Amino acid sequence: MPRSTRARRPGGPVTRRVRATLAVLAVVWASAHAAQPSDRLRGLLEPMARFGAEFEQVVVGANGRTLQSAHGTVHVERPGRLRWEVVAPYPQLIVSDGTDLVVFDRDLKQATVRPLAEAPRDTPGRLLTGELDELDRLFDVAEDSEDTGDGFVLRPRGDDSLFDHIRLEFAGPLLAGIDIVDHLDQLTRVRFRNQSLSPALEPGLFELVIPDGVDVLRDVESGEP
Repeated sequence: MPRSTRARRPGGPVTRRVRATLAVLAVVWASAHAAQPSDRLRGLLEPMARFGAEFEQVVVGANGRTLQSAHGTVHVERPGRLRWEVVAPYPQLIVSDGTDLVVFDRDLKQATVRPLAEAPRDTPGRLLTGELDELDRLFDVAEDSEDTGDGFVLRPRGDDSLFDHIRLEFAGPLLAGIDIVDHLDQLTRVRFRNQSLSPALEPGLFELVIPDGVDVLRDVESGEP
């Protein structure tokens, strides 16, 4: 007598188990391939191949007291070109033409010149002007967004970094501010206004002719914004 057979109904225990496994794998796959913070930050920095703005800068000590305030202008043209000019209270000009980095203190009549290739690579200035492919190698990037916009905290991976961490804040597509915290908990807070992603860059903007009578120091370590 032939043995009776029963058709296996779809949705049985085995099928449900397979579906559950596939669902878990799909979640894991999506999580692994979701946009990482460094990818999101890179997407915001890429349109800043040219950037211009005015800035207000405040230095705050670990005790919360304001130590210094300044204002000026900044212009960037990637790769490697930067003009960071403090207008007041003490004029200072930091210029990179892509080859050399020059820090010029007008009041002191002193200029420091060093090859850009020898300058620290994990500074805010190099972050704005350098190759974005280096972002993951130089920094551990985490999101730190607020109601005002997108925020990112960058912690240098190198042990010899000048900073504990850097925070970048964006308002839409525009860089709104930079916070720099050193290893003594001193905070340098920079806020930008009148930002432009297509500023007019005059010829010679990223070049500096050092005036006569200025002491020039070469190959000496110096900071960068």
